[in-house]
Amino acid sequence: MQIAEGKKIAVVAPAGGFVKDVPVLVGALVVVPSFKAEVGEVVTCTYKGFYDGPIKEGDSPSFGCEPAYLEAGSFTKTKPAIEGEVEQPIGVFIDGGVLLTGEVITQLVA
Repeated sequence: MQIAEGKKIAVVAPAGGFVKDVPVLVGALVVVPSFKAEVGEVVTCTYKGFYDGPIKEGDSPSFGCEPAYLEAGSFTKTKPAIEGEVEQPIGVFIDGGVLLTGEVITQLVA
């Protein structure tokens, strides 16, 4: 759930749609939808802000500014090894949540 206000943009829901408050990678941005949306619907999303979850099951971050990654819609403290996931940190764990740091530049493959 969103705790602090961030910057907002309008985004068209991709395949699979959006689930409210569940972060998702859209292009080169990690966004958090403000409500559930079906494929093709336009929804307002936050791309900078402070969130309290969801955190990957089994992770127990210290919330002391550890890097936060995004894997399958959950924040995790371990760098994802699955192809297509975001390999760069998208924020840091602080105060029981994750502070999103903004844009994510995905690795370019030649």
